[in-house]
Amino acid sequence: MIQSLPALRRQFDSEQKQFHEFPADDPRCLQPLSLEQCKKQAKQLLKALNQGQAWSRTASHPKADSLQADQLKLADAQLIIARELGFPSWPKLKHHVEASEMAARAIESGRPDPLDGQLRTLHIRCGTDVMYKLAVAGFRGDFLCFADPYIQGPVPAETDRQRFIDIRSSFIANSNWRLKPQAVKDLTADYDALEQIRDYQRVCFWFEHDAYDVLVFSKILHFLRDRSKRPEQMAFICVDHYPGVARFNGIGQLPVETMPLLWQQFAPLEEQHIEFGGQCWEAYTAATPEALSRIVNLHSPAFPQILPALKRHIKELPWRVDGLSLSERLTLRILHEQGPQDGAKLFYHWYTSIYEPLAFMGDSSYWKVLSHLVEARRPAIELVRGSSKPIDWQVSLTGFGRNLLAGEAHWQSHNDYDVWFGGVHNRTPGELWYWDEETGQVIQA
Repeated sequence: MIQSLPALRRQFDSEQKQFHEFPADDPRCLQPLSLEQCKKQAKQLLKALNQGQAWSRTASHPKADSLQADQLKLADAQLIIARELGFPSWPKLKHHVEASEMAARAIESGRPDPLDGQLRTLHIRCGTDVMYKLAVAGFRGDFLCFADPYIQGPVPAETDRQRFIDIRSSFIANSNWRLKPQAVKDLTADYDALEQIRDYQRVCFWFEHDAYDVLVFSKILHFLRDRSKRPEQMAFICVDHYPGVARFNGIGQLPVETMPLLWQQFAPLEEQHIEFGGQCWEAYTAATPEALSRIVNLHSPAFPQILPALKRHIKELPWRVDGLSLSERLTLRILHEQGPQDGAKLFYHWYTSIYEPLAFMGDSSYWKVLSHLVEARRPAIELVRGSSKPIDWQVSLTGFGRNLLAGEAHWQSHNDYDVWFGGVHNRTPGELWYWDEETGQVIQA
């Protein structure tokens, strides 16, 4: 459903809503950069480098091979500091800090500039996590949440829209996320809304680098291959980091004052992006993963920002060595290395914040991973369900789980298998598609 951001701002104020804030010591929390602190750090670094210390930090300097300790200047140390924080230069770092402070003051005043006010704009995101933040930050356009967890369940190459909605809504209902009539209603409204984007002067896509976002983005790009469905202008971000955030999982974790800074990073969505995104969607929805395997092994893709997510996600196929997906293997590793624990700590702390190389699942999707590991003839984990809430479940390894980790057992040798990966329906009896980590390819066996 398309919603007005000014109306959402009024709702936010009238209901006295509050934004979630991470504890200061949480690696997902933004630590605002201070220009004075950065200057101080640069002076300290210069002193150390002049004395031949901390030399490994010069690796980020573009002329690292020719640097000499007694010839380094303050500008060199400042450049190193800037590069370590993700900026190409010290002036870029300085601009970011000043712009951040200006945005924070404008939002605090309650009268931020309408950054998108020049054109009738629709902002599209695969969730509602930044919806109110955009409204409070002063954006004046409309907002569309287009969210379907394509990371799980059947995603076949179905051209009939209503049939596709029926397949996806059945999966959502069977996962106990929504009743099927509501799922059908919601997905139908989302797809109807896509048909309206051509009526806007500009559409902006707010996405990040993980599989959940990238697959939704690819679906929309496939839709936009039809030129008659396009608005006049299109722009996007696909963010994989933010200065001052140690553990970046997504733009939803960022505070409201960062929204104007992200707005400055938008780039035009061009034909090559649309075409490559469409190819990715066709590969993901194909009945075999061979085309997707070829895509993730490209050296120079037309849309490089979305490739890391696909490289991570293809590893959700069962691995040839043990029959487990990467998320399942990581779960067993956590329980082996960190011991039995409740679902909340397992997912929010260990899995999402430490072990998962490219976080892409929400908690409801992760509970399905746990269910798959326990609801089997030979379960790999044991769940003690103290309540109906998965965050309260006590999770531990079984002996079979330890054997899997040790490479002494294979999941499909002891359990039936019936799992969808995009358009691939992997099920026994019969051959399955596996991921081979050694070769970086998919194989059928």
